[in-house]
Amino acid sequence: MTMVLAMLRAQPEHADELDAALREVAGHTRGEPGALAYSVARRDGDRFVVVERYADGAARDAHFAAPYVTALLDRFPLLLAEEPVVEFAEVVSAFAR
Repeated sequence: MTMVLAMLRAQPEHADELDAALREVAGHTRGEPGALAYSVARRDGDRFVVVERYADGAARDAHFAAPYVTALLDRFPLLLAEEPVVEFAEVVSAFAR
């Protein structure tokens, strides 16, 4: 299982737009065969944390190649106040209820 952790800081005037876009991507991701979890958290108004889990690297790569993801990534220069921090890792332990 693989995990993605993304930390995003929106331009203040685009924070609600980024919020809506991340929610939309979450909805699409729910239908991806290898997607196990996708969570979006918002804090301090303009900061977002996205935590994703996929069955394997191929599922993760398919997610990042999906048109709704590439369209959002293309909008990042307008929406974000700074470069996103994105980390990829292999999950060594997890649980869900």
